Amino acid sequence: MSSGVPRFASFRPQAKPPEQPPPEEPRRDEKRRKPWTERRRGEGKSPPRGHGEHHRDDSSKKPYFSDRRGDLDIGRYQTLNRYDVPAYRRTGHGNVLGLPDQKIDRESSTDKSIWLTPLVRPRQKRMLTDKHAAREGRRTLRLIKTAESHQTDAARDFIALSSTRNKSRKQSPGHDSDEGANAAPDVDYRGIDEKRDADKVEPGKVEPGKVDDPDTYYESDTEAANAHSQVTQRNSRLIRETRADPSNLQAWLDLIEHQEAMMKLDRAISELSAADQRNLADVRISTYEEALRRIGNDGPSQIELQVGLLREARRHWDAAKVAARWREVLGKHPRSVELWFAHLDFVQSTFSRFKYDDCRAAFLQALHALQSTDSADAAPTPSRLHLPLHLFVRLTALIQEAGYQELALAAWQAVLEYNLLAPQHPTADKTQRFEEFWESEAPRIGESGSKGWRHTLIDDAVPPPCSIILEGAGGPVTTTEDFRRREKEYMTKLRYPGRSTDHVAEDDPFHTIFFSDLRDVVANVPSAPADMQIDAFLCFCGLPPLAALDTTRPWWEDPYLQSSRIDTKCSAEPDSETPRFSEALSKYSQSPITSFQMTSDLLVRQTFSLESSRLDPGFVRSVLRLLATNMPDSEFVGEYLLAFESKHFPSDVAKSAKRLLKANPTSVRLYNMYGLVENHLGNTAKAEQVFAAALDIKSSPADRLRLLSSYVWQALRMGNNAEALRRLLLCSDPPPAAKPQPESASIESARSALQMSLETALLNHDLPRAILSTALLSLLAYLTAPLNTSSALQVHTNLTAWLTSHRLGTSPHAEQHAQTLTHLLAHHATHTPVVKPSLIRDALAPLLAAFPSNTILLSTYAANESRFAIDDRVRGTMHRALNLTRASSAATWAFALRHEALKGAVAGSTSHSVRSLFQRATRLDAAGAHCAALWDMYVAFEMALLRRETEAQSRMARSARRDAASASEARVRAQADRVRQVAYAGLAVLPWSKEFVVRAFFADTAALFGADEAARLHGVMAEKELRLYVELDESWS
Repeated sequence: MSSGVPRFASFRPQAKPPEQPPPEEPRRDEKRRKPWTERRRGEGKSPPRGHGEHHRDDSSKKPYFSDRRGDLDIGRYQTLNRYDVPAYRRTGHGNVLGLPDQKIDRESSTDKSIWLTPLVRPRQKRMLTDKHAAREGRRTLRLIKTAESHQTDAARDFIALSSTRNKSRKQSPGHDSDEGANAAPDVDYRGIDEKRDADKVEPGKVEPGKVDDPDTYYESDTEAANAHSQVTQRNSRLIRETRADPSNLQAWLDLIEHQEAMMKLDRAISELSAADQRNLADVRISTYEEALRRIGNDGPSQIELQVGLLREARRHWDAAKVAARWREVLGKHPRSVELWFAHLDFVQSTFSRFKYDDCRAAFLQALHALQSTDSADAAPTPSRLHLPLHLFVRLTALIQEAGYQELALAAWQAVLEYNLLAPQHPTADKTQRFEEFWESEAPRIGESGSKGWRHTLIDDAVPPPCSIILEGAGGPVTTTEDFRRREKEYMTKLRYPGRSTDHVAEDDPFHTIFFSDLRDVVANVPSAPADMQIDAFLCFCGLPPLAALDTTRPWWEDPYLQSSRIDTKCSAEPDSETPRFSEALSKYSQSPITSFQMTSDLLVRQTFSLESSRLDPGFVRSVLRLLATNMPDSEFVGEYLLAFESKHFPSDVAKSAKRLLKANPTSVRLYNMYGLVENHLGNTAKAEQVFAAALDIKSSPADRLRLLSSYVWQALRMGNNAEALRRLLLCSDPPPAAKPQPESASIESARSALQMSLETALLNHDLPRAILSTALLSLLAYLTAPLNTSSALQVHTNLTAWLTSHRLGTSPHAEQHAQTLTHLLAHHATHTPVVKPSLIRDALAPLLAAFPSNTILLSTYAANESRFAIDDRVRGTMHRALNLTRASSAATWAFALRHEALKGAVAGSTSHSVRSLFQRATRLDAAGAHCAALWDMYVAFEMALLRRETEAQSRMARSARRDAASASEARVRAQADRVRQVAYAGLAVLPWSKEFVVRAFFADTAALFGADEAARLHGVMAEKELRLYVELDESWS
């Protein structure tokens, strides 16, 4: 348009100025932003005249008023008058209560989720000055995978708008679309999430580092978001599985177990608080109840779900409600062993309901129910026979821990006499005849002069003499130290059942045991093989098991049978050329609780401590001797006797071995143990003589291979590899002549013989023989190529693959094979100048995954990794093992605690990390919650810290700095409070253990508890019906 064309804007009428709105009072946030001096200056001015009148006139226009008189109609109609309620006004503008620095992002929020955005965005970090800027601003780029259906798009007559279907419209296979009730509902995770910076980029702008390519998309910023997505997706998948197949028990159990991971989402720490654990229990209880309704009438599935439900209910319901539910469940399933064990755990460990008599009656009721179940079965399997016997061990351990130690030992004397030493011609009145034997007060098994029931003449029986003298009897108890000393003396000296002829503790009604006290016990004794009953007695005594059975392993892993005085350490190997590895191995092997498959070679290295049962070694030796004499066919009892005597009576081993071999001259197993004992005692020449003589005895292939293995390992421990190879070649038939250097033909002949033995054993599923053949084949490969262990390890790898293919990868035999491989690795590490740590690490890693509680594997792995203080793989391995609830045990926790305590501050171990591990080990849902041994370790740990703080305080008191002395005094008080808290926490979960109470409250910790508090503890023990020898008077202080 030309510039000469006139414009007519000047002819328009001028617009009136807009009316100015009346001035408003400044808002509160604007006042807050003013400087303090300006606000102060404004407050000092007096209001203008007439302002108050104007304010009163405008009061009627306010959207609220103050009702000082009240409305009578509110009480009449029970509600407010809607016409008098002013209109509400919203405030906050997206603020969230409790999150002052966050606001709701209304654009990104939906009806299913709320996104939060910070009020003030963080300043963008500079690339060159901040070392974290490049890492935070970069995002992972990933290409979209081309759909397979695109290859057939050319043949279609239409263009698909999307290759994905709406998930909400999908139906499970086999269901119609109109069956909405059966379809899985949409998973809705309502919550408040923080909005990511990537979701707040303005339109039209590209983030730094983002590629503008429609064929790419970005992954999540952090690994935590990926983990969050994986957890929720797995939860959705498990829900769909339970809806699709409600009878799938494993799907329900996985869903219940997964709720803990769901509960830990978006949490800064992985540990759940007490309130969170209650909420988790509530969620799991609801899921259990739904599973019980929908899983059907499958008995085993119903029982497993009921056990899990009632264990979770302990954290959410009160004890009375849980007890009522237990009665209901046991009424439906009275013969379930799993239910009875879980019920007895509840009865024994619930502090508010525990009474000794009630708990003992519950055990007897369970034994009676299980005995009727076994009598109904035609031929119960050995794996089922050990369960009632396990229950009997629990019962006698409860009786002993509650203070009635004479009754517990008398029960085992009665069981062994009644079942194993009864007359060979039983009669109908067997119980009556046994009552006559018991009341005659003749020497019983374990006592001096005992011959056994079958060889005892009642008319000529003379009771053994009593030589007990109580030093503190009759004296007053004036202090807590007197109480502890008197109780300890009585518990030690009044250990064995008394007789009516004894003139000691005559006023004690629990010392003398009559047959009437044992009638209900003898009537409910489960029938089991002789070796299994002997193993049960050894478990009661706190001794190692026989080197024969694998069905009794759960007895030693039961936390209720782990006494606070337990000591099952293995003695370390004395020979070592690399002290660093051997010392570390010895240090980690001394765990207070051990777990492994017992063998003859390991049995001879046990300590055989009797501290847990306070029995005399002579009593146990008399029991073993009498049983070995009356059961000459049982080789396991004989070899156990030799191993036991090597620790407590080493000078009598030769006599006992001669007596046993005279009764059973063809027992290669006894010869093998005798040779191991002599070698362990340092009599190398005698051991070689025994091994060489036993090789000429005709025996089974497995016994001969076991003897040959011991013979070879004797030479290896002495460092004589040439002699070990010569002995190993004796497996060929015929044995080669002795030469300085073995010929290759002899080596190949031995390899062929061992290979044939292995194949025959695998064909016949003779797993003990297969393990021994594999071990000798591996040694043959190792000795012929000492610097190359790959061929030796390959032999073990082949057997592991065979066991895994036959679904035996986690069987007891597979664990024994793993111990054999670990033995070879430990020998290689201690007798080789240079060893690659990765060799042992890579060999043990898969074995630890299969057997995370085996302390032999754990000790060797920890000794190998002890040289790496920063890259702590042991802690990661223990973390994975302890997070598996079903795989963790008291032995695993004990080893983890010892490893954490031995690491030192350089490797990141402090008193706080050890305490945190103790707290995890003793949680209600952990395997060590009701383990007296772990609680005793916990109290001892806190007491050691208290002594250290007390010593530091005494040093500070001598210094001139008052502030340092006061701070040290405060630390001592805080540590003393921790000791008290741990002692009371242990008492709450161990109400049956008198020994723990005496040790935790009246031993080294006695100074922390006053006289009044100690008197109340005495009253608590009396209320729980624990046996107390000493009564307190009112003047006790």
